Amino acid sequence: MLFLAVALLSAPAASFAQKMTVTNINREKTYKTTEHTVDVWYQGELNVGYGLDGKVDGEDAKFGRVFVETIHGARITKYAFVGLGLGVQYATDWESITMPAFVDLKGYYPVTEKFAPYVNVDLGYTPVLDEGKQNGFDGGFYAAYGVGLNYGKLNFGIGCQHQALNSDYACNSFFVKVGLKF
Repeated sequence: MLFLAVALLSAPAASFAQKMTVTNINREKTYKTTEHTVDVWYQGELNVGYGLDGKVDGEDAKFGRVFVETIHGARITKYAFVGLGLGVQYATDWESITMPAFVDLKGYYPVTEKFAPYVNVDLGYTPVLDEGKQNGFDGGFYAAYGVGLNYGKLNFGIGCQHQALNSDYACNSFFVKVGLKF
């Protein structure tokens, strides 16, 4: 349902496709309408990272996990991005796999052509895929928020994640990630 909402919201930007002109070398595209100019272009990311153990009800969760995520969407001007993401997380102590699917929103502050810090929010759902189901974990709400920076094609980010594993059990933890922007 969340993916359908994002697809419907991006439809007006797609309707400008016949009127596209490339304005400069950095992949920015300008769509001219009768009312105003809209800058929209594709952006993708591939990130790897680590989420720290985290806390559940104030106690250590031992839910440290490595993750890989890919995000694809539209850069709306040089200041904003909206995309859809899919990740795979492996909790090392729990030997459990989760797969967050989320909407990714970023606000950029470009300092130079190559350097742009950002803030981001991810909202979605994370199902539990394997042994975690035996412990009564079937997944739940997923959220991540943080700050990062892009330097050329490199992406660095840190922040906090909230990951519900069922209606009673959720883990809050810090994460760090590094990846490529394309």
